[in-house]
Amino acid sequence: MQALEIDEAKGIITAYNERFLFIPVALIHSIEDRLTESFGPITATSFQYSIGKQGGAQYMSMAKKSGLDIKNPGDLQQIAERLGTLGGWGKLTIVDVDLAKKMARIRWTNGVSVRNRKGKTPVCHFGRGILTGAIEQTFGRKCESLEVSCQGKGDRFCEAIIGDPAEITRHAER
Repeated sequence: MQALEIDEAKGIITAYNERFLFIPVALIHSIEDRLTESFGPITATSFQYSIGKQGGAQYMSMAKKSGLDIKNPGDLQQIAERLGTLGGWGKLTIVDVDLAKKMARIRWTNGVSVRNRKGKTPVCHFGRGILTGAIEQTFGRKCESLEVSCQGKGDRFCEAIIGDPAEITRHAER
């Protein structure tokens, strides 16, 4: 929060030299609902994930501008706590990261996309996209992800495996 600057005269909030906007979580839900109503659930999921990937890449760009760099897996946890957890996206934990294999497993609780705990499928498409975009920037290569646990299905937490698209496809097929 030390990097947060509020210029009341201009009506601008910045952090790490990037402009920010505080929005209610209900707005995220409303966007998800409108996308689903307008384009159907499959296309809405794809949009949320793609938009999230772009945002995740921007978060990692901010991290680098602020002096946060990834030299070891602990650095990734620090970025997750500063930009993810303190940004209000939920409590982020790096479960495992293999910089050599370019694979990561990230867990989060209380993500913004979880509204209930009764669904049959994972719901964190936007958040999973943000994490995937961030990891793409970290690894310097295209990544995909698979949400393997979701609070929206009644699991204790949400968790995604992120890495090489072919490896993620293998996980999905199992």
